[in-house]
Amino acid sequence: MKVLDYLKICLLCIMTLSLCSCGDDEDTPSLDDKLCRTWMQETVIDNITYTHKLKFVRKGNSGQEIKMEFNANTATTNTETRDFTWQWKDNAKECLVLNYGAGETKYLENVWVREHYLTGLLNGEVIMMVDEDYR
Repeated sequence: MKVLDYLKICLLCIMTLSLCSCGDDEDTPSLDDKLCRTWMQETVIDNITYTHKLKFVRKGNSGQEIKMEFNANTATTNTETRDFTWQWKDNAKECLVLNYGAGETKYLENVWVREHYLTGLLNGEVIMMVDEDYR
């Protein structure tokens, strides 16, 4: 009987300790932390390099969209920069709403944020971006 009581106490201690390991790891960055960096996608077509960047900043949920074209034949660069504010559409955190002001809004849907990669549909166009600092 004493052995059975001892065994029950040991099992209870083991179960209690195993429950302590459950829960969120405080060292794991949130999705917002993973998102807030500069993402870029680069494509080369006919000696023209197209670079698309999305910069997400946590402070004020602000950001920038930068589109650059570099023509290697003429050594010219065209750059378009636009500011936006961002927010998650809902708690599922699968869709970002990018508000450019003046009534212009873009949606980044099916958002997948990984350590160094961001993918999704930006107004229906597939984007596959990499962390600018990871390249």
